[in-house]
Amino acid sequence: MDDIGDQVQRYGEPVIIILGTTGAILNHILFCSRKQLRSTSCALYFRAMSLNDLLVMWYVIFTEWLSDQFNIAPANEYNWYCKLSKYLTYVFYSLSPYILVLVCFDRLCTSSIDVRLRRISTKRIALFIITALVIVICLSYSHTLVWFNLYNLDSDPVCMTLDAVYSYFLAAFLLWAFCFIPPILMIVLCTITFISLRQQRNRIMPVNQARSRQRDNQLLKMLFIYVTWDIICVVPFCVTYFIYIRNGDRTSAVINTLLEIFGTVIYLIYASSFYVYTLGTPFYRHELCSLLKTVWRRLRPENKHDLRLKIRRATNEPED
Repeated sequence: MDDIGDQVQRYGEPVIIILGTTGAILNHILFCSRKQLRSTSCALYFRAMSLNDLLVMWYVIFTEWLSDQFNIAPANEYNWYCKLSKYLTYVFYSLSPYILVLVCFDRLCTSSIDVRLRRISTKRIALFIITALVIVICLSYSHTLVWFNLYNLDSDPVCMTLDAVYSYFLAAFLLWAFCFIPPILMIVLCTITFISLRQQRNRIMPVNQARSRQRDNQLLKMLFIYVTWDIICVVPFCVTYFIYIRNGDRTSAVINTLLEIFGTVIYLIYASSFYVYTLGTPFYRHELCSLLKTVWRRLRPENKHDLRLKIRRATNEPED
């Protein structure tokens, strides 16, 4: 069974890194370059999430893959890097799910009939909320800087904590802060938003507001898809991790293997956001196609006919 988990990590993680990096870069370009997207507060949240996804791809997943497959682990050589590595890993893991919670909250504010709530959906307030979230997440995991250290186990240095009480505290903290709270908040916020939109469906609106509402509906649809995908990826890991912590030293090889497999599956959350945006709604597929066409028109080599016309116009020669 251990070989199955090793094979999933060995070949699955590089694929996730490649797809996730490509998707995060394209997603960031899409929300920066398209006028209809970059002007919204929601775009700022998506760009922040894409940036954090890149950090997860290369700082967390790639370094863990090097450690597992080639035994290249700076965290097992320097105590200061051991502390910093564990700390940043937990911070990067937690940011993207909570940024997605903020996206759900932003959609709730946008669709609300309360003017005060709609005023929250601005880029200035979104930047402030993102900054506050980063500070809260960084502070909430600051305890790892104290309790993680290098220990020699069988003459090999390992970055870990040996305090049993703290291990149980950290496990419970991760289960609630990472596995349970974000999906619950996403479901609640999306449900409230859906109910609000249903109540406003029969209202008569100007054409421009109707188009904006149609775009918001498509964004909400994409959000439902992504929240569902997030829950599918997280729940198996949460259940297995709970069994692993509860059993302790009595954990079977099957649970260890499932924990490795579901630990790799959970990486898909950070690698799939772009593909959910583009495949989930027609609006974002259209924006992506428009972006690619614009890039192609600027980069494609000019054909001979266009080149001859430019030369003739420059030399004042008559055209055919």
